[in-house]
Amino acid sequence: MPRITPLEPGSPWVKLETTDADYKAADPKLLANLLGQMHLVRAFEEAVLELAGEGLVHGPAHSSIGQEGGAVGSTVALRPTDAVNGTHRGHHQFLGKALAFVNPKGMNLTKLVNADTQTMLQRTLAEILGLAQGYSGGRGGSMHLQWLDAGALGTNAIVGGGVPLAAGNAWSQKHAKTTDISVTYFGDGATNIGSVLETMNLAAAWDLPLCFFIENNMYAVSTHVSEVTNETRLSARALGFNFPSWQVDGMDPLAVHLAMEQASEYMRSGKGPALVEAEVYRFFHQNGPYPGSAFGYRPKDEEAEWIARDPLTRVANEMKKLKLIDDKGIEAVRTQSQAAMKKAVA
Repeated sequence: MPRITPLEPGSPWVKLETTDADYKAADPKLLANLLGQMHLVRAFEEAVLELAGEGLVHGPAHSSIGQEGGAVGSTVALRPTDAVNGTHRGHHQFLGKALAFVNPKGMNLTKLVNADTQTMLQRTLAEILGLAQGYSGGRGGSMHLQWLDAGALGTNAIVGGGVPLAAGNAWSQKHAKTTDISVTYFGDGATNIGSVLETMNLAAAWDLPLCFFIENNMYAVSTHVSEVTNETRLSARALGFNFPSWQVDGMDPLAVHLAMEQASEYMRSGKGPALVEAEVYRFFHQNGPYPGSAFGYRPKDEEAEWIARDPLTRVANEMKKLKLIDDKGIEAVRTQSQAAMKKAVA
């Protein structure tokens, strides 16, 4: 009989979940940041969909509504000198980094939108609409959002296309002897792209401070993740390259934040890359203002189940339990966000 010895991966692979104690221990300013930024992202995306319906967005409008918790939960853990890049569905990633940059002291929920925030929202919207006031003079559009001052390296229309670019930035950070990190956002559809897996291998071999952040919304357009891979826990991808990974509920922004804090500490210590998989859900179809169920690839009851887990509602309810905000205060945040976007559109 042969001797069988079980083998284990060389790096940790964990699922991180929050408890009531985590929300009680959280800095109220952090929770306010999460709530305020997510509401601004939600209002921004609603405005984009409305403008797309009027034919004013040239090309697809990839809405991140429902996925705000993954982006905002992770970007609030970053430094201004850290860098991010993203994918075709990248408005929320760009906005998360930009909002933190223009609000270095955090969000004031009673006066949510300062002059710098208003300018940033207007310029980002202008870029999406192809207008000269945009950060790239309107040449980038919806899928190429870049603001280098804020550490936003640029979103990318090619599935997984930004991942190798982020590795290059992480390489430069390492060789400049900083403790800054880079975060590259991509979806479940990109996890089987060759360049993504090749970049994971290089980042591990070179000990790059690069976070591979997977926003797993389960659908690549209309193809369910289970149709293209036998291991749907996409955080397992890191095991083959021997670096740590975290799986979190992306509808729980605090869980995302805590995972990102742990991953950041690991990367800043010079140990190499990390991976965070946030399980999220886009409330609409791959692009445009219609639900996925309208196209027959998602059941309505699945959509209803995920919508009931709205990350904005999750944080608001937790803050209410802690008596940090009430219904009137939540409505005021929503109203301020909508007013800011109305002004940006005008």
